[in-house]
Amino acid sequence: MNGNGGASARNLKQRFGAWLIPRLPCNRHSFNHIRLELNGIHVRLLHRLDPRYRIRIHRLRRQCNLLVNIGCGPFGKAGWINLDLFRHPHVTLRADCRKSLPLADGSCLGIHVEHFLEHLNPTDELRMFLTECQRCLQPDGILRVIVPDTEKYVRAYLEPGWGMLNQLSCGGERPEVIFKCKMDVLNHVFHQEWEHYAGYDAQSLELALRSAGFTQVICCEWQKGEFPGGCIDRELHRPYSLYFEAR
Repeated sequence: MNGNGGASARNLKQRFGAWLIPRLPCNRHSFNHIRLELNGIHVRLLHRLDPRYRIRIHRLRRQCNLLVNIGCGPFGKAGWINLDLFRHPHVTLRADCRKSLPLADGSCLGIHVEHFLEHLNPTDELRMFLTECQRCLQPDGILRVIVPDTEKYVRAYLEPGWGMLNQLSCGGERPEVIFKCKMDVLNHVFHQEWEHYAGYDAQSLELALRSAGFTQVICCEWQKGEFPGGCIDRELHRPYSLYFEAR
């Protein structure tokens, strides 16, 4: 399918969704969560029942010294194990990483997690996920976590005018252009139409990592740290993100 065909298909899907959702016995918020959970159930069943998935998982669990990119979306890296719930180019294996990781104990040199933690429910999924990361890391392996920085946005909100918010941006766009007021920016960043469960600052992220059993927790900068083979932090997220490495 060419690019125009893909765009037409997406537009048709969006139009169908706009027609369907008002007619459902739930609101968009509930519908999006139900759709996510159904995808998660589907992928977990594939892991249990589909022979092709079982073979791939078996092979994956026999590998070691891995570099893993979790929640990679369309930004999978060559030579890495790229995991995501949804189909994207370069995804090694579809997996519901909220529940478990299809990797062996102590098999990872490094695990990169960029703008994924905020999608986890902090009351249960967050600790479960971080504990799984710790299980899969080698004794000196590194977990690199990147999240939107709540403190940066709060400081920018409190500053007069739009200057600081425009410098932070929202995924490459100037907030002043796309939002009516500064509070709309915060709602967008920390709710993302209810895809996000929580915001993090340096203190809360460090506490979450230490609570999951990581003992060496260091706040870093973009593309700087001790991650094996070098950091793969995305440029787009640089202005508004918080960077941590944990062992």
